[in-house]
Amino acid sequence: MFKRVYLAFCAVLFVIVLYTAFITFRPITAVYVDDTAKISGVVESVTQGSGGDIHIKLNKDTHNYYINRANQLGYTKQGLENLILNKRVSLCHIKRWTPFTRDKVLPHISRLSLRDSIIFDEIIKDNGKK
Repeated sequence: MFKRVYLAFCAVLFVIVLYTAFITFRPITAVYVDDTAKISGVVESVTQGSGGDIHIKLNKDTHNYYINRANQLGYTKQGLENLILNKRVSLCHIKRWTPFTRDKVLPHISRLSLRDSIIFDEIIKDNGKK
């Protein structure tokens, strides 16, 4: 009897671990407006990350936002720094709950805009195009 309960407990625990790993490490393939949240702030720093990412830090914000594979998309640290450093920007980040982002702020930038001009955008519109 104890062996069956133990095996059932292990099976349930395994399923929970698999589900948690799936929702945590699920890749971002297509981003729609409903998947994002918009924030704005003054850019404190722009840094080069690993894998071609460019990280953007906003004043009075604890998150380290990033443009995924920005270098491969033609963006450079120096170019973004010259354009947005110490300026108020608006950005849309992915909102997704994971065990590591319980505040639903996944710091992947989907849209970055300065005043009325969009600098970076990967959000797919309703017709299926960016």
